[in-house]
Formats: sequence, structure tokens, C-alpha cells
Amino acid sequence: MRAGIIIIIIFLTLCLISGQVLCFKVIGCSGGSVMFKCMYKSDEQHNSTPLNQRESNDQLKGKYFCRNRNRDCKPGISTELQRRWVNNERFALYDDENSRFFTVFIRNLSREDDGRYTCGNNQKWSRDVELKVNNNSSSCGTSVIRSAYKGQTITFSCKYEHKFKTHTKVFYRVNGDPVLVLNSSQSSQSSEEKFILSDGQKDHFTVTIRDISEAERGVYLCGVERDRADKPPSEKSNTHITFIKEIELKVHGQITSVQVEAYISKSVFITCEFPEEFKENKKFIQKDSSKEIYVEQNQWIHYDRVHVFDDTSAGVLKVFISDLTAAEEGTYRCGVNTADDHLLMRIRLKISQVGDHFRESVAVIGESVKLSCNSPEKQQLIKHICKENEEKICQSISSSEKQRFEFSDSTAGVYTASISNVSLRDAGVYWCGAETRHEHLTSVSLTNKHQLTLTMPPVIGREGDSVEIKCSYDENYSTEVKYLCKGKCFTKDAQNIIRSDEDHDKNPKISVKDDTELNLFTVNTTELRAEDAGKYWCAVRDVFNLPLELMIIMKDAVIHEASVGGSASISCKHIRKQTQKLFSRGDQPSICIRDGARVSSNKRINGRFSLTEETSAGVFTVKISDLRAEDSGKYWCAEESSGSFIFTEVQLHLTRDSFCQRL
Repeated sequence: MRAGIIIIIIFLTLCLISGQVLCFKVIGCSGGSVMFKCMYKSDEQHNSTPLNQRESNDQLKGKYFCRNRNRDCKPGISTELQRRWVNNERFALYDDENSRFFTVFIRNLSREDDGRYTCGNNQKWSRDVELKVNNNSSSCGTSVIRSAYKGQTITFSCKYEHKFKTHTKVFYRVNGDPVLVLNSSQSSQSSEEKFILSDGQKDHFTVTIRDISEAERGVYLCGVERDRADKPPSEKSNTHITFIKEIELKVHGQITSVQVEAYISKSVFITCEFPEEFKENKKFIQKDSSKEIYVEQNQWIHYDRVHVFDDTSAGVLKVFISDLTAAEEGTYRCGVNTADDHLLMRIRLKISQVGDHFRESVAVIGESVKLSCNSPEKQQLIKHICKENEEKICQSISSSEKQRFEFSDSTAGVYTASISNVSLRDAGVYWCGAETRHEHLTSVSLTNKHQLTLTMPPVIGREGDSVEIKCSYDENYSTEVKYLCKGKCFTKDAQNIIRSDEDHDKNPKISVKDDTELNLFTVNTTELRAEDAGKYWCAVRDVFNLPLELMIIMKDAVIHEASVGGSASISCKHIRKQTQKLFSRGDQPSICIRDGARVSSNKRINGRFSLTEETSAGVFTVKISDLRAEDSGKYWCAEESSGSFIFTEVQLHLTRDSFCQRL
């Protein structure tokens, strides 16, 4: 940028009023500013003055600019100082002892400023100034505040009336001593220039400031060079500057600048940490050059896909962005207001493509569940898992450091997060990912999504025996009617088993107890039959508990004996037609559901195990070949229909034939 002391030639309307008094006209813009020069003499007078006299005149001090000179000369300004700006509210004056003029600068013009003024030297001379303030232009008197950040490039746009298209455009910086200037005739368009002025667009010019630093903070003015007429000034014209726009540039610092990588359709959780003394201060988030979004303290707010939370207790700003698209890529700034500035963290968010990782998991209340997550190459990174809330914000972050979940070591690019003793509160959507930590910023790129569905542990009863089904409810429903249904209550296919307000004597097989202190509704069913197997629901009004599965074990068990090295053919009766047949091993029948069957209707051969069905006879047969001693134990024949299980216990006893027996 080419900068220096202002050199402005004022347009003079040479009008002889009395003696040597001259007058000239200056045109300003309502709400804007004006700058002009009050000369000691006209050029002709000056050139005819002897050199020694000129030097003496040049040294005269005591310059002034005011209204009503012959009375109180207010409003106005005067000075005896040279090479220094003197300010009096909206007025400023600069006297250069090596020049034959002094400069007057008036800001924030209004129609009340319109009128006749006087400028001159206290001892020798004066000039009358006619100040004309116009307010009939849409571009008049614009005042804006712009914020920029260290290292950023910013562009200002300055609109002007079309009649000034060919006039010289001026961009001034008001920094107090003296004003620096960049105009369209001086500007270089080199990419190395700090300031670049361009006037190639319709009815406005632009000024770009590159690589902003603290030194660029201040007030700037956009203006046009003009004379009394609206025509472009000629080489001999005496001109002044009409400023049409004022820009206050605020330059904010940064605590840090970090690149965060996230993925299309996934989520990212970012935590900006500020110094302790600012934890109660107002915080904000901003994307690129958009408007700053200020955050309410201690509550989540959302703006499109961006959710923000100002945690004053921890002094951090939490940012969660979900369902990422390419449009979310860009530069984000999380900041905090200080006494006279902002502290900022700049986040360059990069969005990449990644394969889909969505999994559905089912967990039984009271048991454990494992959620698998893709592991980054950097094994030292802290692993995280979080659960979405009702607003789909992954608010609660748990890490391997906090031990909320048990994390396994990464193997083959995958690690697992285990939840033990699963409860109702654990149902929902989970995200997992790895943490990247910087000095003042932590980010967790969440790449794996899990839908965790919960089921109640099954209730297992034997044919002819009894079971208890327990239904908990909210204390607010203690006086309401409770229901137990086979199938989901209040639907067409549901079978009402019992209501808490019914006469229980009608069905002696069923008894109920409603403990309002424990908020527990208990149903006891006796003389169980195979057809009692199925899914049951507890309900109060339109509020449902999770369904539970009643599994029935048939009274008659199957006992089968065979020899090691031989084979066993085990026949299992089934009661219902068109059911899935299963055969599994374990102490409890639920093993067929949790760990899967050895063989089934869908997988009839599995190593030494095979399954065949004889539908007409109502049996299916499981054959185990090449029997081994460890095959001895408890097995289960099962039939399943729509989630309803009936089991038959099988005891397989193996013996070793002696040499004599084999002979």
C-alpha cells in the first residue's frame, strides 16, 4: 500500500466578498464524513509572493475552523500544534508546517451541519467555507462494524452513486496521526500487496486486506474525490473528499487453530476449552464469515445441524454436529467475549467419505452387551462412546479414561465397548469413535452408529408349575388400572390376561398383587401349559413396559444313552405346526436364543450334527455322529413361532464299551 500524509486540493469557488476574503464550497453526505483543505493563499497569490515572505507566512501558527467566527466560533476547532492531529468531538484538524494549507476533517455529518464556516490563521488571513450536506442518496452515511481474525483475508465493499463511476475512489484509514490513504490511481493489483483496491464492479469498489494482523485494527473510510460539480475533476480542478461509508474493523486473536477430520453422514463432538477466568463469559460459534451465534449458558441450542452448549462449570464450549454433509466443511470459530476483545479457536473441519457402519444390537436387561467400533490406526488415541438424547445430540460422552464402559484393546482394526448390568436407561442410539486432543481443543469423530434395543430377561416355567410376572410402573400411576396381556395391549390381536380391577375369582389359575409402595404389579399364573408360551406386555393407560418372553419347558424330558465313538439319534416332539425347530446345548434353555442353536430348520447340518423333520409324525430328529466323551450333558429341543418358545430337556449319557463287550 502507498500511504502518506493527505494531499488534497480543495475546490475553490473564488468569490471576492470583501478585501482578500475568499469562499469555497464543500459537499458532504448525511451520516458520512468530509475532508478538505484550507489554503493560506491561492496559487497565483502564493507564486507572486517573495520567497522570504512566503517562508515567514508558512511559519504562522494558530489555525482554526469554526462557525460564527465573529461571535463564539462554535462548533469548531483550533490548534497551534503542527504535524499532529487535534480532535474536538466530530472535528479534527491537521497543520503541516511544510505545506501551505491545513486539513479539516468532519465525521458523522447531519443536516444541522449545513451552512457557512470560516477557516484561517488567527493572525493573518481567513476563508469562508460553504458546507453543503446532502441526504438524498441510498449510499449516504453507511456505518458498519466488521470482524476479522488474525491471518484472515477480508474484503470491504463500498457503494457509490453511478455519477461517480469515473471519479477517483479513496480508501482512508483513521489512525489518529495522520490519516493514511489508498486511492484507485495509486493501487497496485500485485498479489504481494497488503491492501488491494479494485473498481471493476458496477457502482461499488472493493478493498481487500490480506493476512490481517493486530496493526490493521481501526476505522476506515470509503469515499470519492470530487469538486463542486458532479463531473470528474480535471487536472486543474481543486478537489475535496466526500466519504460515504465508515467501517470499524475489529481484529480478534486466536488461542489455537486445529484441523478436525469427520465423515459424511456421521457426527463429530468438539470441546473448546477457555482460560479459567473466562468460563462465565459469553461464548459463541461462527462458521466462515457468517454471523456469530451466541450461546445460552448451560443449555443446548441448535442451528441447523450444529448443536452448541456453554458449560460454565467446566469453562468449555461443546459443539455437536450430526448427519454431516459436504456443506458442513469449512472454518469454524468458537470464541469467548473478554473485556475488550474476543479469544478464539479456529477449527478447520474436513469432511471425508467413509463406509457405512450401522449396527443393531439387542441386550437383555441385567446382562451385558458389547458394541463393536472401528479403530483408527493410531492405537494410542482415547476411545469414546456416547448416547444420543431425545434431540439427537450425542451429549453424554464416556471414554476409556472415565471407565463408564469397559473398552477392549484394538484388534484387527476393531475395538469393543461393553456395557454391564444393562438397564432401561441404556436403550437408544450410540456413537463411538476416537478422540484427538490438542492444547485447548478436543474432538471426537464419531464413525460407528449402534441402535441398542432392550428386552426383559425371559421368564421360564415348567409345564404344570407356576410363574410370576412382575410389572413395574411409575408412581404417578399408582391408582390407575394395570393390564397384563399376551400380545401388545389395546391391539386387535392382544389377549387380555388380567386387569388389576377385575374379579380374580373368575380365573382361579391367576392371582394378582398391586404393591403401590413398591410400584409393582405382580401376576402369578399356575398350571402352566404349552400354549401359555409367548410374549407378554404390561401396560398402564398407553404406557408400556418392555415385552417379556414366557418360555415353557415340557414336563417329560428325553433321556438318551449312547457309546463314545458311536452315534445318537434324538427324537424331539413338537406341539405346533409350521414352527422353527432348534437344537442347542446348555444349562438353560435361553442359550438357544443368546448363543444360537447347534442345528435348526434353517441350518440342518453343522459338523457332526444334523437335523431332519417328520412333520406328519410331529417329531424332528437330531443325529450326532462320532460321539466323544465331552458330548455328554444337557441339550434342548426347541420349537419357536413368532418369538414364542417351547422346550424339551434332553439328557445325553455316554458310556465307554469295554474290550470284552465289543467282542
